[in-house]
Amino acid sequence: MGKIKTVEILVRGDIIEKNIILKLADRLKESKLRADFSCSVTVPPFLKAVEKHYPSLAVLYATVDIEDLFQFKALLRDLCREEACSILSITEL
Repeated sequence: MGKIKTVEILVRGDIIEKNIILKLADRLKESKLRADFSCSVTVPPFLKAVEKHYPSLAVLYATVDIEDLFQFKALLRDLCREEACSILSITEL
């Protein structure tokens, strides 16, 4: 890897129900981008959230090679668009 950039991403939507984190990991493997991430997901009380369609919130910390940063952001935006999730923020740390 070249120069590494850390990026904080906040995503809101049906993170658990639509398996967004696993889908992102699969796409990263397929893309061969030099990136990895850790994630924390906050879910409202689960049964009520499913019943009333309350969204979850995921905080991802990604380490991305600076050369792959724009492609990583595009991959994430495409996935969120397909799965009807919202990217609340992308912050380079």
